[in-house]
Amino acid sequence: MFNLKKFIKFPAIVIGVVFSHFFFISFNVLAQSEYPSKPIKLIVPYATGGVSDTIGRVLAQSLGNALKQAVVVENRGGAGGTIGAAVVAKANADGYTLLLTSPPMIAVAPVLLKDLTYHNEDDFTAIGTIIVTPNILVVNNNLPVKTFEDLVAYGKGSGKNNLSFASAGPGSTGHLSGQILLNATGLNMVHVPYKSSGQAFPDVISGQVSMVFDSLPSTIGFIRGGLVRPLLVMSEKRTPALPDVKTAKEAGFPSATMNFWMGIEAPAKLPKEIVYRLNLALKEAMNTPEMRKQIETLGAEVYLTTPDEFKALRHADIEKYGKLVKEMGLKPL
Repeated sequence: MFNLKKFIKFPAIVIGVVFSHFFFISFNVLAQSEYPSKPIKLIVPYATGGVSDTIGRVLAQSLGNALKQAVVVENRGGAGGTIGAAVVAKANADGYTLLLTSPPMIAVAPVLLKDLTYHNEDDFTAIGTIIVTPNILVVNNNLPVKTFEDLVAYGKGSGKNNLSFASAGPGSTGHLSGQILLNATGLNMVHVPYKSSGQAFPDVISGQVSMVFDSLPSTIGFIRGGLVRPLLVMSEKRTPALPDVKTAKEAGFPSATMNFWMGIEAPAKLPKEIVYRLNLALKEAMNTPEMRKQIETLGAEVYLTTPDEFKALRHADIEKYGKLVKEMGLKPL
């Protein structure tokens, strides 16, 4: 039974500490239960106008509706996405600064760039994924191949040592995709790096470069316009956007897969209540008919995970692609 007389005899400083601690906990619980009470900043770590920016902006609108609070996109491009990531890593862990993330930024850039100011796992809280899309191989329309099997035969026959592939630069997903396919098939091709995939496509279309590997959202417009020929999607199953294009597995190369996902992260040590609030809001935002239609138009699919599932996926890709980058002999810049 509580004894008031004994309690009154407690030193004032002890009573003050107890009540201060109680007030601090109560204040934090109250703040989390009222989350979000002000606009949320979504950092897109790439320049405006690209696929990441487009997806970030349609997500911000839908996520804002789900949370009943504004979500504002802020572009912080440069250094393979690490400039934007550093901003989020240093932000307060209160749920008001989020990061749009993807494999190149968390798995590849940290291996290739020295002196990062953050750790790509320890300094972030995984919230959940939002989309997934395969990387795809497209070729110049005049290349004498109609299927991926044709390409392999051509590359080992009359076209031997004459093939080249473009990518958005050393260590990009296009570069990694090309290397994965070369490892699986034994083909020999010259890698032609560009500063962006947007710069690569004109040379593939004109025939200066034989082919390009890129994410489907970056490529789908050129395919629909008949400017390039799709040969292969590097995923376990065919994509609804291009149902007639074979997977690597169907073509006889099951190890040649590379999916490109996007997800949402926050600074490390984000309270669990806010983590799960955001994860539920992501699911609500991505499952609206309007959002699904927009994502499908871009050539991607809605892909939702729990925070723990996303954390495991992130770790697996960091291990997988980090190892591949080292095997390719790419040196830190």
